[in-house]
Amino acid sequence: YGGLADTPFEISSGWAGSFKERGVKHRLVVSGAAHSLDGARLLADTHKIVQAEMQFWHGAKAKPPFDDYVFMLNAVDDGYGGLEHRNSTALIAARKDLPRKSSSLGNWKPGDGYITLLGLISHEYFHTWNVKRLRPAEFARYDFARENYTELLWFFEGFTSYYDDLLLRRSSLIDDAQYLKLVAKNINQVHQTPGRKVQSAAQASFDAWVKYYRQDENTPNATVSYYTLGALIALCFDLTLRQEGKTTLDDVMRGLWVHCEGGPMTEQDFAAVLRALSGRSWAKEIKAWVHGTDELPVNTLLQSHGVQVTHDDAPLAQRLGLRVAAAAGGVQIKTVLRGSAAERAGLCAGDEWLGVEVAEQGWRMAQLEDLLQYLGEHTQVHALVARDKRLLRLAVEIPRADSVVRLSVQDAAKVRAWLQG
Repeated sequence: YGGLADTPFEISSGWAGSFKERGVKHRLVVSGAAHSLDGARLLADTHKIVQAEMQFWHGAKAKPPFDDYVFMLNAVDDGYGGLEHRNSTALIAARKDLPRKSSSLGNWKPGDGYITLLGLISHEYFHTWNVKRLRPAEFARYDFARENYTELLWFFEGFTSYYDDLLLRRSSLIDDAQYLKLVAKNINQVHQTPGRKVQSAAQASFDAWVKYYRQDENTPNATVSYYTLGALIALCFDLTLRQEGKTTLDDVMRGLWVHCEGGPMTEQDFAAVLRALSGRSWAKEIKAWVHGTDELPVNTLLQSHGVQVTHDDAPLAQRLGLRVAAAAGGVQIKTVLRGSAAERAGLCAGDEWLGVEVAEQGWRMAQLEDLLQYLGEHTQVHALVARDKRLLRLAVEIPRADSVVRLSVQDAAKVRAWLQG
């Protein structure tokens, strides 16, 4: 039954292509795409990902532990996601992010959406090893009647999230600047989540069923993503190992594959392989990074590997501590972050921010950025909001400009040594 449940199938019309790598046939099937789909481009780029990941896990020649593989991609108007299976993956992507054939209207150029799609393909294919075979000991045998809990999703999802983009770089599908942009995005996402200060990566993993997959307006304040935080933990392990010069996280991943015989593993297995390959205990780092809530030494480690870390002004929503959406009559507040200027002002999730008063002048707001043109030199305003049909006037102190991280290459040789493995 486990094999049946883990074998999705699709009956549809669409585009299909295939290739062989190390004797393993890989099929790519795309449904829901427009006639402009450049399937050959997508297939070729997927092939590069497959080559890089087989090389990562098995070196130059060894055959992977499966005989065939299917990428099933469902193109939709607006959507994103994927689910790994033992010999396949089911993917969802927006049509606008798919590669398009050149036409009389112009040549298509890959954008951030296509890079995100390639990262998704890389992520789910990496899971063929890291979660479908090498997996938490708690998942040695699934109980299909109830939730299965583990504290190791920071490793199985987070480390996979670290390698999905890194292997795009090693496949030459993106360059150094594009890769560092993705790392910076990850750093900023974690730093904009107050929940990281109250929930560790291990706790986030264990609470996935009851918190991560049951999100509400307070989720960013109470929890942190084991995907993004786990990816930064992987980066810290990798860069620290490389700094010490005895091994790398690549070697640790392959060492775990051998140590656990491509099967169930525990945190103790991870610690044992780290010690065996590096020559020292990593108990302190595991306690602080995996089970603690202190800030990770990401910036310092990146700088030691030739990356320049600079800071840009943050968007207004981040400065205020808000997550918002457009509404018919104003700005819909989705989330108010803990400890923020918005929280101190008394703004709440569900409020509709209609307008603002600045020095006794009232202004209508269609979007949050409208506030910038009304502020002038003032740092205090009154927000006019609708809450449960009531109109409220709330004093808001505009904080100093917050910042977001931006990464760039400072020492090309050091960056190359890290990114090329």
